[in-house]
Amino acid sequence: MNIVHLEDEPWDSGIAHYALTLAAEQARRGHRVAFWGLRGSPVLEQAAALGLATRGWDQPWLELRALRRELAAFAPRVVNAHTGSCHALALVLAPRGAAVVRTRGDARAPKGGLLARFAAKRTAAFIAANSALKSQLEAALPGARVRMVAQGLAGPAAPAPLPAAPIVGVLARFDPVKGHEVVLEAAALLRKQVPGLRFVCAGEGPQRERLAWQLKPMGLDALVSFPGRAADKWAFLAGCRLGLVPSLGSEAVSRAALEWMAAGRPVIASRVGGLPDLVEDGITGLLVPPGDAATLAEAVRSLLADAPRLQDYAAAGRERWQRLFSPGPFYEDTEAVYEETTRLPR
Repeated sequence: MNIVHLEDEPWDSGIAHYALTLAAEQARRGHRVAFWGLRGSPVLEQAAALGLATRGWDQPWLELRALRRELAAFAPRVVNAHTGSCHALALVLAPRGAAVVRTRGDARAPKGGLLARFAAKRTAAFIAANSALKSQLEAALPGARVRMVAQGLAGPAAPAPLPAAPIVGVLARFDPVKGHEVVLEAAALLRKQVPGLRFVCAGEGPQRERLAWQLKPMGLDALVSFPGRAADKWAFLAGCRLGLVPSLGSEAVSRAALEWMAAGRPVIASRVGGLPDLVEDGITGLLVPPGDAATLAEAVRSLLADAPRLQDYAAAGRERWQRLFSPGPFYEDTEAVYEETTRLPR
């Protein structure tokens, strides 16, 4: 099948990773896949590094004639748009007979106005990245074909053994929505309760420097560290006994939660976005209210104090990732949607 993915974000986001992982797996399975997006963006550069045929643009609406000609020459059966702007572009560019699929992995609630309903009628299917988004799409666009396909990603062949040291990790950009301030509050509550406890927050972003200045006044400079970007993500995850995804909102897709699970690490996550679809509360980890430092601290303390439960969560999380969120199931669930849409009359 000929497939074109449109993803025009200028940064490396969860939505971009969703699209890239899917496109790479489709190409590996024998499909002819192209990846189009913003010229010079990290997303397009990663697509090229993965061996995908790429096409970049600066202002696509000024290149419509060329883009339409090139897309017709590629003869796609599916044009999969991963952002709202790409959805509009796909509806204009898609040649006759091609199915337009809109994947939604963004946190904003879908609109149900006149233009949205008109676009929905010309869209073969919507793919929602989590169950909450699926419900929102179905409510906003009655009659639209909506299917849920959660994000998938590749992981290590086998998880490393859990370290004995009580090291709690956070792997996220330093942005207010990611909940780093809540982690600091929880660390302050746990400072004298768990011997040897350390919080390691890997990542970069606008909040990092400001929060680093707060560590010493809060008495956390020996307890919390901000090492910057993790050069080897899997080595970082393997060095932690427990992973946190303490986001205050968003998380329509959560690469970090899946990476902790793939690495065989239990996860404590906020009950926001798509995280309840990924983390099974009391089975693969724990779900806590967003922004609640006291509950987060107690979840960390109780799990670190119960080695058998922590081991059980780690094993169950790894098994759940492999069964539901590794590249195979991700590909197969999307393939089922594509096959359904391409059978529809055009």
